[in-house]
Parts: sequence; structure tokens; C-alpha cells
Amino acid sequence: MSGNRICIILPCYKVKDQIYSVYKKLIIKKFDCLIFVDDKCPENSVNFLKSKVKKNKKVKYIFLKKNLGVGGATLKGFQLAKREKYDIIAKFDSDDQHKISDLDKIINIIKKNDNIFCKGYRNLSLKASLKRKMPLIRIVGVNVLTLISRITTKNFELKDVTNGLFGISLKTFKMINLKKIQKNYFFEQDLIFRACKSKLKIIQVKSEVIYGNEKSSLNELRSIIPFLFYHFKNFFYKE
Repeated sequence: MSGNRICIILPCYKVKDQIYSVYKKLIIKKFDCLIFVDDKCPENSVNFLKSKVKKNKKVKYIFLKKNLGVGGATLKGFQLAKREKYDIIAKFDSDDQHKISDLDKIINIIKKNDNIFCKGYRNLSLKASLKRKMPLIRIVGVNVLTLISRITTKNFELKDVTNGLFGISLKTFKMINLKKIQKNYFFEQDLIFRACKSKLKIIQVKSEVIYGNEKSSLNELRSIIPFLFYHFKNFFYKE
């Protein structure tokens, strides 16, 4: 790549207890910009962060007037990064579940090959999932959704399509059709689908997730039918 200006996007919703810890881990890295996107958070997570840290030109904040969902918030951050022409853009969850070392792996892979979509994945075997204290209903749900995504994308190498850690170069980001992408929790799966439709090579990096006392806004049972509907639409999608 001709340049390596790196921007990290962090959608924020109900992460007041974790956001400062995530900030401290990221600010010491050689990233050029951190964008915290407050998705109309009822805990005012980003304002809380601002009150805790000194003004830093590397850190930017976006405050949404209404809740757009994780996908909508992430895309707002990506749009700002695109306008400011960062070479590599990555999404990192602000609930302190991801490891910085996994983010580094993704960034380094994109530096070497910018014509890819690079994403994290977990080992979703029952043994590995229970060891990380992953709820049983989530284990079943993620495995089913990954299987369905393999069918809709015709990419049978896909792993863990709900993982929220991914990175992409600006050049590659411009290749993906984002007009109809879902803005809710289906965002990651839909983005993978659009990347496959754009014939991008997908590189997957093993990325462990740390489960703690974070508050999840995702109701697995209520998400099953909408997610199946979105996959059904994607299966018959035509440009």
C-alpha cells in the first residue's frame, strides 16, 4: 500500500463500564485515529469517556441523534474515515471483548494485501464455546447463522459470521455496495455477503472473545426470524 494511515471505528451503546478501558488500550497504539460513535446511548458512554480523557487530535467523537443500530453507527464512522482518506479502517467493539493483538494481526495483513476483507472468527465448537462461557443459545445461533451464510454467499470457508472485529482498506471499502446493507445486528453478516458479491477475498483471523459483565442488547430469540428473512432475501439477491 502507498500509505498506512489507520483509523479504528468504535460503535458505542451501553458500554459506560468498559469504554475507558478500551480507550486506554488503543490510545497507546500507533493508530492515526480513533472514532467513537455514540449510538444514542442511554448511558451517555461517549460523553463519559470525554470527561475522563484529555483532548487529543487522534480521538474523534460522533453523537447520533437517534439510535441507528450497530451497523448504522459503524457506517457513520466509516463514512467519516472515508472523507478523511484513511488507508485502513477497522471496526473494534467498545465493550472490551476483543484483544488488541487480534486487531494488530488484521491491520498487518491488510498492510500486505489491501484487496481483501479481513475478519475475526472464534472457534465455535461446543467445547471451545463452553470454555469461554458463551451462552448455549448463542452457540447454537452463531453456528446456524454461519452455516446459512455459507449457503447464501457460496463461500463455504466462512467462519463465525457474527464476529464484530474486521478491517478493510479504503480502496476495497469503496468496492462494496452499501446502499441496502442492514444497519442492525445483521450488519456483520450482510457486510460479509456484500463483500462476497463484490468478489473480495476474505481472510479470517482467529480472534478470541472475552466474555465478562457486559450488557448485550441482542435478544437471540427475537433475532432468529428477522435474520432468516434477511438471509432469504440475500439468497435471491440480484445486482
